[in-house]
Amino acid sequence: MLSLMATAAAAAVLPASTARASVVDDLYGNRLLFNAQGRPLVPLGMMQGQKRVVMRASGGLVVEVGDVSVNVAADVEVVVERVVGTAGVVRELQVIETLEGADRSQRKTALIKWQKRGLSVRALDVGGVYAVKGTVVDNRAVLVVCDGPLPAGFDDVRPVPLEWLDTLPSATIKATAPSASPVGGMIRVRAKDGGSVLVHKVEHSTGYAVHGFEDRLLREEVLIVPDRNGMLAVVNLVDENVMVAGVLPSEMFASAPIEALKAQAVTARGELFAKINRRHFADPFLVCTEQHCQVYRGQTAESPRTNDAARATSGELAFLDGHVVDSVYSACCGGHTEPADIVWDKPARAELVGRADAPALAELARSSWISHDVADGFFVGAVVAGKITQTPAVAPVLSTDAAVRAFLQQPREAAWCGRSSFNQKGSAWRWERRFTSAELTTAFADLNVGIVQHVIVDGRGPGGRLRALRIEGSAGTARILRELPVRKKLGNLRSGLFVVDEERDAAGVLVAVVLHGAGFGHGSGMCQQGAIGMAEAGASYKDILAHAYNGAVVKKVF
Repeated sequence: MLSLMATAAAAAVLPASTARASVVDDLYGNRLLFNAQGRPLVPLGMMQGQKRVVMRASGGLVVEVGDVSVNVAADVEVVVERVVGTAGVVRELQVIETLEGADRSQRKTALIKWQKRGLSVRALDVGGVYAVKGTVVDNRAVLVVCDGPLPAGFDDVRPVPLEWLDTLPSATIKATAPSASPVGGMIRVRAKDGGSVLVHKVEHSTGYAVHGFEDRLLREEVLIVPDRNGMLAVVNLVDENVMVAGVLPSEMFASAPIEALKAQAVTARGELFAKINRRHFADPFLVCTEQHCQVYRGQTAESPRTNDAARATSGELAFLDGHVVDSVYSACCGGHTEPADIVWDKPARAELVGRADAPALAELARSSWISHDVADGFFVGAVVAGKITQTPAVAPVLSTDAAVRAFLQQPREAAWCGRSSFNQKGSAWRWERRFTSAELTTAFADLNVGIVQHVIVDGRGPGGRLRALRIEGSAGTARILRELPVRKKLGNLRSGLFVVDEERDAAGVLVAVVLHGAGFGHGSGMCQQGAIGMAEAGASYKDILAHAYNGAVVKKVF
């Protein structure tokens, strides 16, 4: 595979139309591309595993296969088909430790540590360094990996699987148009008039209930290349600002306040730059266009307001302590965010700490719905006829069931996401789910615990989200680590921030459990509803980002 270390000098410049042979290599190189003017170009994975792709454009198409260029008339379809293909060789690795920032210098020490425990390990350099207009963008990391599953005796290690491409795939691809049917190893398509290419039946949301197909308008260039299995992958190669414009409407309401949309634009761009060469190592693109990375639907989803937000923040990224913020975000934190190392098996990051998504204490003290002498912490209760109706404060760290139960009772006004006018209906703020004993036993059947007798939150992060869920049954006990696996087991639960109430019959047998929870999503980074709440209160997008990412500062990079 191509080297995974990128520098400003090594970052690929998109080849001219007469020199296309290296483009597939560049795409699988998992590095940022640049156009002739120095603007970053992002390869976006629209779909994979295709045998046939159909495209057209209202102003006609230009189809390039090697040195052959074919002009196609307006609204005439081009059919791209796989003739034959060979899969690449993908190795399954296990990441057992990640070193970031200054910790990268501890590579040798980390390798020796794991070797002393009997593991055959090696270090992979991922991420890259990009110097753009005097600003260094650095997301390098060292991954300590081993091949295959861990042997017995490593129950204390939570490996993260990683797919690594050892050998490039290949395919023979044919583009059929009325005037010609050129054949080659990849196809490049663009609209003649500089408009968009309409790609028919783009498959999306694979693995989700909303899985389906949609015709999508894609700006700039569409590349058809072999995917890891030697089938067809559709890649949209666009300027980073086009990517941001296509992401925004799928990630935040287009009618949201403009300052919230600007904040979302910077986070979308930051998500890209923080993850360059950090994922999709076996695919011909930097990021996918699904929930795994960021939902992107191209021009099909664009709106004037989100386009304005993308343009207004063009080239801007958020920085903290000299590094690009890993600007993850979720729909609604429910009043408190969670550190990244609690949500994912990854090192702690200074920008992704757990914090109250709440106004400053000074503002709370001026409010008619809160005590004037509260200590630092969360605030529940209301002022009725001049009296506090409930205990006004609970512990600021939601590490116990008691603290979370009190937190769940706080009024909407105590949190930015609760104040958002877009969050007054539905179950993003607070929710409840009931599971019968039979439903629980079915949900956890693969854990071999028998009939479920107890469901227990086994440890919490400072934002209240579970570290693990312990399932005790008639045949044994099992633990599920981290919030996302738990949410999936329980029918796509809203979040991992909840308490458990048990319902039992007269004999003490478990009948059901009721989960009382808060928030929607993983809860780390920027709370999107909180951003809206802050914007509605007059905060700028820079204020929103500083609040969400522990004092981050926005800088224009390119």
